[in-house]
Amino acid sequence: MAMVQLLLLMLLQAPPAVQSSQPLRSGCSTDDPQIAAVGVEDRIQVETALSGENDTCYKIHVLRENEKITGYVLGDGLPAIQSFIRSRERASRESAEAEARRARMQVPKKASTPGSEDSAKPQDPAVSTQFKEFYAKDITGKPVSLSGLNARAVVVTFWSPKSHPSQSQLMSVMPLYNEFHKSGLAAVGISMDPNASHISPALDDVSLNWPQIADQSGLAAHYNVDPRAGKTFVLDASHRVVAAGPMGPDIVKAVRQLMDTPPAATTPGNQ
Repeated sequence: MAMVQLLLLMLLQAPPAVQSSQPLRSGCSTDDPQIAAVGVEDRIQVETALSGENDTCYKIHVLRENEKITGYVLGDGLPAIQSFIRSRERASRESAEAEARRARMQVPKKASTPGSEDSAKPQDPAVSTQFKEFYAKDITGKPVSLSGLNARAVVVTFWSPKSHPSQSQLMSVMPLYNEFHKSGLAAVGISMDPNASHISPALDDVSLNWPQIADQSGLAAHYNVDPRAGKTFVLDASHRVVAAGPMGPDIVKAVRQLMDTPPAATTPGNQ
C-alpha cells in the first residue's frame, strides 16, 4: 500500500509531459486552422501567453532554415514553452522581491498605526509604475489609445472570453463607470484572446459603454496577468498605476480617491 501511495505522489509531482509534436494554429481556438506542426526538434521563440479555450495559448515563432512561421499552440507540452513559463515565474518573483526591498528602504511619509489595514497590505509590483501606452481598434473599428482617453482616471481590465471569473471583473466595472464617467473616468477592457472576433460573442447581449480591444501586443504578459483570472488596473491622469488586482473594494476605493482629487489646472489650448 505504501508503495502505491509513493507512486501516486511521484506522478502528482512530475513535471508536465513533453509532447513530441503539436499543431501550430492561426489562433487560440481549436477551431482555428492548423498552419503547421511543431515539434521538440524545432527552434522555437515564445513571444507571449494568451487566453485559450481550455489551456493557456502561446504565441510562438518557429525558426526553420530560411523561414519563420508565427502561430499559436495550446498547452505547455513543448520544452520551449515550459522554459518560458519558468522564466516568467522567476521574473515575477524577482520583481516582487525587488519591490519589497525598495519598500523596506523607503522612509514612509506618514507613520502607520501598528496593525492598521494600510500598514499590513502588500503592494502590487506594478503600483507606482507608468502603464504602457497601447494603440488598437475596438470591436466597432474605432481607434483606441491610452493617451487619447484624456481622463482624470482610467480603469483597465484584462479579461478572457473563456474565463467567467475575469468576465465578472469586467461587468463589475459598470456601476463604477456609470457613477464617474461624466466626472472624467474612462475605462478600457482588454481581451487576452488576440482574436478580436471572440469579444462580442463572449459579451453576448451585454452592452458596455467603454472600448473593448484585443491584446495583440502582449500587454497582459508584460504585467504577468493570469489568463484565467484577469486583473484590473487603476491609472491616474498621468497613467501611473495607483492600484492593481482583482476588481473589488480596493479598486473602487482607489477610483473614488482619484475622482475626489480636484483636476489639475490646464494651460490654454490643452484639454
